[in-house]
Amino acid sequence: MLLSLLDQAPTRRGGPAGHAIRESVDLAQAADALGFHRFWVAEHHAIGSVAISAPEVLIGLIGARTERIRIGSGGMLLPNHRPIHVAEQFRCLEALHPGRVDLGIGRSEGALDPATVLAFGRPGDNAHGAGFEEQLDELLHFGDVTRLPSEHPLAAARAAPTDVQLPPVFLLGSSRNSAQTAARKGLGYGFAAHTNPDDAALALREYREAFVPARSGDRPHAILALKVIVGEDDEHARALDAPSHLSMVFARQGQRAPLLPVDEALAHEWTDEERAIEAKFIDTRADHVGGPERVRAGIEAAVAESGADEVIAIANTYDPDERRASLARLAALFA
Repeated sequence: MLLSLLDQAPTRRGGPAGHAIRESVDLAQAADALGFHRFWVAEHHAIGSVAISAPEVLIGLIGARTERIRIGSGGMLLPNHRPIHVAEQFRCLEALHPGRVDLGIGRSEGALDPATVLAFGRPGDNAHGAGFEEQLDELLHFGDVTRLPSEHPLAAARAAPTDVQLPPVFLLGSSRNSAQTAARKGLGYGFAAHTNPDDAALALREYREAFVPARSGDRPHAILALKVIVGEDDEHARALDAPSHLSMVFARQGQRAPLLPVDEALAHEWTDEERAIEAKFIDTRADHVGGPERVRAGIEAAVAESGADEVIAIANTYDPDERRASLARLAALFA
């Protein structure tokens, strides 16, 4: 099993301007030194507790500050961008960091408020139907992975630099439908089990069974995304998780707030409305938050059930030092 990290760059109350982005680079260097396989960065917009809005910018810097680890997006939200521009950005990244770059593609909003979604001018079907499929086909064409029909108006367009291959493409999702799309297109696949634990194992199995290679030698590669916080013991881990858990409720209320310190998050007096939001939107069944042995057993069980080739961990904590310590404990578990 490969072990990787997906970073959302958590912001913390009281941190200096831009701290979350700089701390993401520090975390990537730590992950590189600890032997993690990949370090991917996410794309979100107007969510106060996470900071990365331009993965393509951060990936270039992380590549320059690390030596071995694969780098990439988890993911670029394709409906927010022109497919040809995404292809050109990642061909440029591949030229700068050859053999280390991945292009993870998502189709979610990356935002919770209608105004931000509108600002990106997303298609009317919210990119979950034919509109996204068309964009994905264009991206693969511009990356010379597949070809558009000769009569297509974009068939003659090419993405530069033309002498550099598009990095490996992964489709990211949280449904069986996205698994089927990834299999049909011959792409790698990442499933967000932290948002939909019920379908994770079935989606990854269906993806592997239905996979059709886009190019000779392509093979299915299934990544399971899990929330993972490894504390010194269970109580310590739950305390580290408290600010992030609370921030997800705040975000659903429309509050764009950075993470609170652990002691304030633990002391927070929950309202009935907040409890209702937690019950409706926040599913923790796929979370692995605890001491080392609890986390090890949970991850091993999730991999055995799903047949995942790789686990990519998400861990948003208030203190960056505590976050790196959790990362070190996780690396030690599977060394």
